[in-house]
Amino acid sequence: MKVRLTVGGAALGFLLSSALAAPAPAAAQGPDGRWPLQPSSGVGRVVAPFLDGWYANEDGTYSYSFGYLNLNDEVVYLPVGEANFIDPAQYNGMQPTVFHPGKTRGVFAVTVPASQADVDVWWTLTNPNGEVTKVPGRNSWNAYQLDWLPRPHGSVPPRVWFDDGNDVIGRGPPGVTSQRTLTVAAGSPLLVEVEVEDISTNDLSDARFRNGTELRVNWSIMQGPVGSEAEFTRHESTMIPEPPRGRGGAGGGAAGDSAQARGPGPDIVPVQDRGTARVFVSFSLPGEYVLVGQVDNHRRPDSSSGDQCCWTNAYVRVNVTQ
Repeated sequence: MKVRLTVGGAALGFLLSSALAAPAPAAAQGPDGRWPLQPSSGVGRVVAPFLDGWYANEDGTYSYSFGYLNLNDEVVYLPVGEANFIDPAQYNGMQPTVFHPGKTRGVFAVTVPASQADVDVWWTLTNPNGEVTKVPGRNSWNAYQLDWLPRPHGSVPPRVWFDDGNDVIGRGPPGVTSQRTLTVAAGSPLLVEVEVEDISTNDLSDARFRNGTELRVNWSIMQGPVGSEAEFTRHESTMIPEPPRGRGGAGGGAAGDSAQARGPGPDIVPVQDRGTARVFVSFSLPGEYVLVGQVDNHRRPDSSSGDQCCWTNAYVRVNVTQ
């Protein structure tokens, strides 16, 4: 059946074009000056902390793995203090102050003794726009429980340690912190080294494991002065990374994560099975820094960030002088 429009076409077209061309009243715009369907700005948005999960450790302690989501298109700096703190205060100080865009999982962990198993550990952020976001670390949510068991193909978090006279070996988001504080002048290159080893079980009947596993150390600033930046440079002992493959170049990793999704670059150091990962880094501003190296085996088919497996954090403190 045909339907005929009885209103004059020219008149109707004039009315429509006039309605579209006429400026809308200011009241039709949002409080930030954007039209209702206009995409939101990539700045001035919130940073929200997340509890990624908790571990019941063999020694009776509990570890809470925390990450964050930065909805901005740029780095946000929230120094430790009133705008960035953990309560109880005894666990305050190791959280990030430099928040990179996107979702970052398991960037640090808080480990509590069995005597404080019922105490909530709150991480609170006050954003530059005044919005407060907070999350508790607690072990009463079974859906958030994680484990140290091997994944279906045998993947486990890599072993990570520093050649600093300490025999501590890191595992998973709690990781390991170097006992040495490195010192360098702003703008000068600093050599950073960490020892890594993949101890996952390899099924040699599977072709994907016959050539060993490539570990990757993803370096970034975790704490630093407001406005600080770091430039990473490849060390001559580092093998050339392969082109990205799979989801975001992370093999079995998650493409949505800021660290895991990046392709090869000077801030990502590959190591085959076991070895020393070396990288040069220079800093734009003087101050106190903490670098985090996320050591993952996400090129394995059963390893990804989705269930906090399989990576280990390595932390290095750096004092940058003028």
